[in-house]
Amino acid sequence: MTDEEFSKLPKGIVDVLQRSGYNPKNFDTKATIPGEKPYTQMGASSLVGEAVNPRMGKNTFGITAPEDDAGNANRSYAAYAPAQNYKPGDPNPTHVRAHEMEHVLANQSLEDASELNTMWDKMADSLRNYKSSRAFVVNRLIEHAPYLQKEWGLDPKAVETGYFSKNVLKRPDKENFLYEQLASLSALEQAKNKKLTEDPYVRKYILNTPAQRETYDALTGLRQTRLDAKDLPPHTRQPERMKPTFLEMLREGNWFAQGGSVPMPDNYSDGSWKLI
Repeated sequence: MTDEEFSKLPKGIVDVLQRSGYNPKNFDTKATIPGEKPYTQMGASSLVGEAVNPRMGKNTFGITAPEDDAGNANRSYAAYAPAQNYKPGDPNPTHVRAHEMEHVLANQSLEDASELNTMWDKMADSLRNYKSSRAFVVNRLIEHAPYLQKEWGLDPKAVETGYFSKNVLKRPDKENFLYEQLASLSALEQAKNKKLTEDPYVRKYILNTPAQRETYDALTGLRQTRLDAKDLPPHTRQPERMKPTFLEMLREGNWFAQGGSVPMPDNYSDGSWKLI
């Protein structure tokens, strides 16, 4: 990073990076960032910049530094490990970029990405349910991490030693890791171009209530902004729509859009026709 670039970097972001052990003067702003640029970056209006940190790798492949100056919150700076520092078994660099962009969007809307934990509590749990579902979801994500690795491409390190590992279960603050897990899950979705909440296994064993699935959808991706395809309000649960049944598809078809009768087997109890 040139002296001119460093001078333009917000002091609040410099302070956060330095407290985290990173010197932004060592960042390379001209190097190519590994991995594909996530589409969610189109909503990252508060992203100050991105760079490669040649000293990053092994255990940390991406960081997002939020600004901590009073009155100037919401802005972020992202840095990544260079391509040559990736080794076999390391995270997919495309997943890393998408994960960090989730944090940028959360900082942008909530000032601190970890506030997604609080948002989860407010949105996924009813007033009657005083015990948060957050810890249970963290447990289930760790329990079923092998499935996420096999079917969704979750990297082995995340399962062995990272946010989806059993090491997290030993921590008294384990439920606070949900926002990191959400960022990783959203990155997997983007790479697959599929909705996690439509996966039957996920619906049965991980996000196993409509409230949890609706909250997950509302707190990830461009649903943190108004830039999603349907321009839905940020951080707002929307009733999930199941895939239509065969009968619903018939009703929505040209012949049965307004209801009517369909032929049934001869042994149908009410005759050979059924009203729909």
